[in-house]
Amino acid sequence: MTDVLPYRVTVLFFEDVEPLDAVGPWETLRLWQELTERDVVVRSASIDGGPVRCGLGLTVTPDGAIDDGPRPDLLVHPGGAGTDLLQTDQTHLSRLRALADEGTLMASVCNGALVLAAAGLLAGLSATSHWSVLDDLASRYPDVDVLTGQRWVDAGHIVTSAGVSAGIDMSLHLVDRLEGAEMARQVAHVMEYPWPPETP
Repeated sequence: MTDVLPYRVTVLFFEDVEPLDAVGPWETLRLWQELTERDVVVRSASIDGGPVRCGLGLTVTPDGAIDDGPRPDLLVHPGGAGTDLLQTDQTHLSRLRALADEGTLMASVCNGALVLAAAGLLAGLSATSHWSVLDDLASRYPDVDVLTGQRWVDAGHIVTSAGVSAGIDMSLHLVDRLEGAEMARQVAHVMEYPWPPETP
């Protein structure tokens, strides 16, 4: 199956991002790009296009800036200590709102959900995050239905996941949602990752 336009995926990297929050979804979705017959383009991006130093010291040079090129169809926003600054970065929050308003499917990993909540994107929706910030998410954003014990929560135009490795589960769910269970199984097989999970 081929599409007239490519399906564009951007995985965001930023200073003090949790490495697996970003790299896990990036590799999962990049393998989807390799295996599918669809025209899928997965890219990494930082806020300004420059290299970023992740949590634990890993330095990553992304493909470009988040605002480069056409609007992504899917944006993956990971978590990590760097989200503390992004939650109060009005330029970044406005960017996220604009992308969502224009139809970008938004996905967060770990406490990246707090950034989506700060942008007002989780209001009235069910969501999850890393176990260590669930109480914070619920207390700061009472209009969000915070779910515990979930690897990911699909609320339609917003998909959130628990922390770190749960971003891989969420990404496989996105492949399942966007192309089907067989493609998700193919990606998981290459990764030697168990799929489907017993529970979301």
